[in-house]
Amino acid sequence: MAVIALFLASVAISQYYNAERRVGNQKIRLAQIGKLHFKGKVINSKVYKYGGKNYYLVCVKLDSANVRDFYIYNDLDCLKIKNGIATLPAGYLNHTLGIVDSVAVNINNSGKIVFHYKNNARDVFPLGFNPMGISESDMNTCN
Repeated sequence: MAVIALFLASVAISQYYNAERRVGNQKIRLAQIGKLHFKGKVINSKVYKYGGKNYYLVCVKLDSANVRDFYIYNDLDCLKIKNGIATLPAGYLNHTLGIVDSVAVNINNSGKIVFHYKNNARDVFPLGFNPMGISESDMNTCN
């Protein structure tokens, strides 16, 4: 009984600290990218392997943006905006949906990233640009 109680206590404590870490990470993330917003059409992409699966990054020709140039690459986020083109991770490559067609980031301070696909499907994610295995040299793929 004592072993089971100790196990349950350790699980609860670990869950608590993980939740605290996620909240802290989101505060850091919002301080860095919370006011950023842009949208545009995908003009290029690059597929890469991460964790044995296919992921991809996209090059987005910006229609509108509230920044001219922007760069961040750390454990939480990676995004580069230069010369009207954004380089960002698009996540796991879903072969049913294919490559994303256009991207809308934090429009009207929604705190969301919306990926639009050619077949009128869309994915919505919380604001964040998780590197998902992208190397810093990959950030130069688009420009």
